[in-house]
Amino acid sequence: MVGLIGRLWNLPYKSIVKEASGKTLAVTKFFCVLHITNTYLCTFALAYGPSMIPTFNLTGDMFLAERLSIKFGKVGPGDIVLLRSPESPRKVMVKRLLGLESHSVTYVVDPMNSDRCDTIVCCHRFQRDMFG
Repeated sequence: MVGLIGRLWNLPYKSIVKEASGKTLAVTKFFCVLHITNTYLCTFALAYGPSMIPTFNLTGDMFLAERLSIKFGKVGPGDIVLLRSPESPRKVMVKRLLGLESHSVTYVVDPMNSDRCDTIVCCHRFQRDMFG
């Protein structure tokens, strides 16, 4: 038993601790860069369901969503945006922007049964913090 303790005592702990702390620091830096990239530059998103057909598949498509356009006010009609669901804030929705503040948007009310159209004026400003 004394021989085992003596051998453990003589191990080069300084080099083991130095190597472990160096690797821990590298992994920490990697996750920090990943967090900043995901929060401020771009993120991966998954779009599935019938609302975005034919742009995205019904079964789901993964895409890279950039976050810089919203910061610089470069979002316009026709762009695809990510936003939090009003009913379930943990859920992220993917939608196509039809209009911005003060734009009038005309749409077909019930395309399957009639050609009746309605026009609305967008009055809410698109909030920059909708997605984080």
